Amino acid sequence: MRRFLVVILLALLIPAGPVAAPQAASRMDDLENALMCLCKDECGKVLVNCTCDTAKETRRDLKTKLESGLSVQQIIQLYVDQHGETVLSAPTKSGFNLSAWVTPFLALVIGGLGVRQVIRSWTRRAPASSPAGEPPSPPTAPAAHSSRVQRELDRLED
Repeated sequence: MRRFLVVILLALLIPAGPVAAPQAASRMDDLENALMCLCKDECGKVLVNCTCDTAKETRRDLKTKLESGLSVQQIIQLYVDQHGETVLSAPTKSGFNLSAWVTPFLALVIGGLGVRQVIRSWTRRAPASSPAGEPPSPPTAPAAHSSRVQRELDRLED
């Protein structure tokens, strides 16, 4: 009976080891994608894309915070409290920052409506047809231009 309980206990503990590592890597990826690099030269890169020494130090700090048991959101909030909202790779979806999310889509809709109006105005200005219902004849070129075109065509034929 004792061996049976030991085997069951081991069977339950074996999957816990390998599963924890990918979960920790996933949480680290979430942190690196959520935070900007804190370089002194202000490279403007997301932490996951930066390779400077400051980024390496930040990654070490993030790993120690994860290992201490803090959640991703708690760590992000710690960094926001220390460095301000500029440390976030994307603006928050509340308050004035909400405009950073809404404005591009609003601009696209307004631009699309403007283009639609311009196209409608162009199509409404179609040339009037002749009284018999025939399409209008093409505009005639001035005599000076038509004679020059004719001379050029004659010259090309020779």
